[in-house]
Amino acid sequence: MKEGVFSMEWTTVYIAGKPGFKDEVLNNLLKSNFPFMPGSPESDSLYLLWMDDRHSLRELKKAIGSKTVFKYRLNFYPSLEKYFESLRSKKKEVTFTPQEEELIQSMIDNLQEYKVSA
Repeated sequence: MKEGVFSMEWTTVYIAGKPGFKDEVLNNLLKSNFPFMPGSPESDSLYLLWMDDRHSLRELKKAIGSKTVFKYRLNFYPSLEKYFESLRSKKKEVTFTPQEEELIQSMIDNLQEYKVSA
């Protein structure tokens, strides 16, 4: 490589959030002059972009802005696999211990008794 010339690598980032987040994220990034390349906006809940690898994810979040990150509950993923893993883990069924199930049943029974007596 020639002296004075630098090489830029790109890091893939997938952003997921509440519907409508893409326009605000894109506008905030453009205003901040953060080095990125927009990706394909095929999905309403997932946005692909590439950022300069010399910058951190934290810097990307700062460029987007904390209000936008929290407003749209943005989550950042390094790959589609990580995104789908997070979806699968959210869908796991909640299981209760026998003690918890007994407590829930007693609350249901108490509610039924209250409705009958009222």
